[in-house]
Amino acid sequence: MTPKPARASHFILLALGFVLTVASEAQAYIDPGTGSYLFQLAAAGLLAGMFTLRRYWDALKATFRRGSGASGSNHSPSE
Repeated sequence: MTPKPARASHFILLALGFVLTVASEAQAYIDPGTGSYLFQLAAAGLLAGMFTLRRYWDALKATFRRGSGASGSNHSPSE
């Protein structure tokens, strides 16, 4: 199978996308509160990710613990 040649419209869209995404020089500044806010977002994301992983890990351990068939378990069937 040979690939079909790309149409001119694909090249135009690719060139347009490239032109629109290239950064130009900005005449602006980042105020001091922005760094603090970005640090807060990063810390919150890290802690949320750790919490989520812990929840999934605990659920996975509980699944295997329930299925082990240990007779000394304190869990009742209604739990």
